[in-house]
Amino acid sequence: MVASGLGPTVLAVTWSEFAAGTVLMALRIYTNGFIIRRWNPDFWWASISYICAILSSIFLTIAVDAGIGAHFYPATPSSNTDPQSQLYQLVFTTFSILAIAFGKMAVIQFILQLEGTKRNGKRILYFCAASNYIVSFLFIPLLWAQCNPVSKIWNPSIAGTCYGMETYMDFAYFQGSFGAALDTALALYPAVMLWHLQVKLHIKLGLIVLFGFGIVAAITAVVKTVQLHTIKEMQDTTFHQGYLDIWASTNLWVVFIASCIPTIRLIIVRIIHKVTGKRVNNTIVTGYIHEATLKELEDDSAKSRQARTYSKVYTRGQVSSKATTENVFESEENILPGRNEIIMTTEYQVKYEESQDSLSEKGIGRVDSWQDKD
Repeated sequence: MVASGLGPTVLAVTWSEFAAGTVLMALRIYTNGFIIRRWNPDFWWASISYICAILSSIFLTIAVDAGIGAHFYPATPSSNTDPQSQLYQLVFTTFSILAIAFGKMAVIQFILQLEGTKRNGKRILYFCAASNYIVSFLFIPLLWAQCNPVSKIWNPSIAGTCYGMETYMDFAYFQGSFGAALDTALALYPAVMLWHLQVKLHIKLGLIVLFGFGIVAAITAVVKTVQLHTIKEMQDTTFHQGYLDIWASTNLWVVFIASCIPTIRLIIVRIIHKVTGKRVNNTIVTGYIHEATLKELEDDSAKSRQARTYSKVYTRGQVSSKATTENVFESEENILPGRNEIIMTTEYQVKYEESQDSLSEKGIGRVDSWQDKD
């Protein structure tokens, strides 16, 4: 069956969004593989979300080809030429819910890396992750348990009952509203968290803007939820499902795109500095966000070292009277012209703690000890 009605629009929207998502996924792979050279957990969550998003677009295409988006008025079983269109619609909905759930998990995992060791912030994010999974994975069985037998969902002519349809619709409204609220929270929470990071103001503002794209995901979730009510009130349900699918597809791809945008910041920074001619190098703290110019790196080079202990041992050598120095972890220098048995050991301990948001000096200590073997 050739796509008609809203069908061509549905296909144009979903595959355009697929193209945009694929470009961002490629940039994300480049960032992890060639810039930070590390595959963080948020990358794998985003990868699963990307796979589910592709599968949802494929099944949406099949559903459109089977009649979704086309006019069947009045919408009765006899007028629907291909009941299988509703089956493909269910499969599309299933993968779209999974794509959204995993996409939000990628955002939460990324924010957790920025959060560092703050327990209260982590508790909030863990709650967001748990509630995201609970709501998403409750939705899927309710979707497939609307009718008994299940095949009656896409073929109303089959004998059976559909007592679960009202429960599913009520939960669908809740799931859409909850998704919009969670998208808003994940977009606004980083603004509060990042404002207390010890990084430059333009870095804070840039990251806040990048995370703010999640507000768009919240808007699409609201519109998608409104479309559920619209379809329920319309007789030409197959045609109006096209509107629902447009916003459902947009919602899942926007969630995925929102999960990718903050992670490719380093590429954006490199492009900007290349255009402006400013030399730049990257110091990876959280794996994504910290960058500094070459001069700044030279000034702060000491702060990027791990804890070290430097020791100097002063003693009189028995073979040669020439002073010698070894600068690995201890050095020996012949500075005493007198007795061999007097040894002074001086230890300098310089410790730096590398946290998720900054590098801070912990302290410098010196310990002098004398040994007299007389």
